[in-house]
Amino acid sequence: MEQAGLGFESDIHPLFRAEDVDAMSFAFNLTSYEDVRTNAEEIYRRLAAGSMPCDARWPAEQVERFRTWIDTGSPP
Repeated sequence: MEQAGLGFESDIHPLFRAEDVDAMSFAFNLTSYEDVRTNAEEIYRRLAAGSMPCDARWPAEQVERFRTWIDTGSPP
């Protein structure tokens, strides 16, 4: 699935629900582009393992979208 042109504000930030932001605030500020970009590999690891978000796994398509965003330079 080609997802060229992914951006944090338009494609990644909306994936994080308010409850995800609250639950993960001890580790990451999921509303901050800089913090998500800095911690992208760790966030991805947790998403892929299903330990984040706390209540249920993301669908594989959303995990892949996050991976693609990382692999294309994590644009804002």
